Amino acid sequence: MKIWTSEHTFSHPWHTVVQAVWRKYPNPMNPAVVGIDVIDRDVGTNGVMRTHRLISCEWGLPNWAQRILGTDKTCYASEHSEIDPNNRTMTLQSKNVCF
Repeated sequence: MKIWTSEHTFSHPWHTVVQAVWRKYPNPMNPAVVGIDVIDRDVGTNGVMRTHRLISCEWGLPNWAQRILGTDKTCYASEHSEIDPNNRTMTLQSKNVCF
């Protein structure tokens, strides 16, 4: 079930936006993100780089909320990205895997 989706075209150079995505964490403005692990990465013969990352977050939910949601202190998101430098496109999809 999809609850929320967003699409945005940035008015900045393509390479700047792509670099910013890879450098977004750690971020002092969002200390909830405590880790990012690369699960898989490959570059196809067409030059498209595909990456799967696992993002670990600690939102500081109260114990009662953790019990209701059936989750632990740490929540995870699965992030899949595709970067096509030839066509200058980047697709990023994140999915909460905890609840």
